[in-house]
Amino acid sequence: MPSFSLSTLSYGDSGLITLSPLRLPAKQIFKIKIFLKKAIKRSDYTKRLVWFNTFPHLPLSRKAKGVRMGKGTGKLAAWYSQLYGGSVIFEFKNLRPGRALYFFNQIRCKLPTKTVVLTPLTKSLKHNMIKKVNPRMVTFW
Repeated sequence: MPSFSLSTLSYGDSGLITLSPLRLPAKQIFKIKIFLKKAIKRSDYTKRLVWFNTFPHLPLSRKAKGVRMGKGTGKLAAWYSQLYGGSVIFEFKNLRPGRALYFFNQIRCKLPTKTVVLTPLTKSLKHNMIKKVNPRMVTFW
């Protein structure tokens, strides 16, 4: 069985990672899906793919305004998805890093939390910035 980490990409080349927990309503996910149709325009020619790693599977119920307490939970108001910090929301495949960065920056403005874009460009920058350390010299206190 492969090891799974929340902050690694499963399907695509680039992805959007949340830094803090968040509740994402189904309406907001749908609006972002409509926006991302631009990203996969002419997907049969370019082989561009988009993965949504969120699904609104949790119900949210609310009571009507002015109703007294008690008598049950109330009617179903919406569906939402609970995301944890470090989880990948969206992934792109076969999309240029600059174009992916553009679309992810547009999505960032629509989300109420801080996010990080993970592209092949940022992966290479991250690997270049890692310093090689002698394991004997590292202290553990």
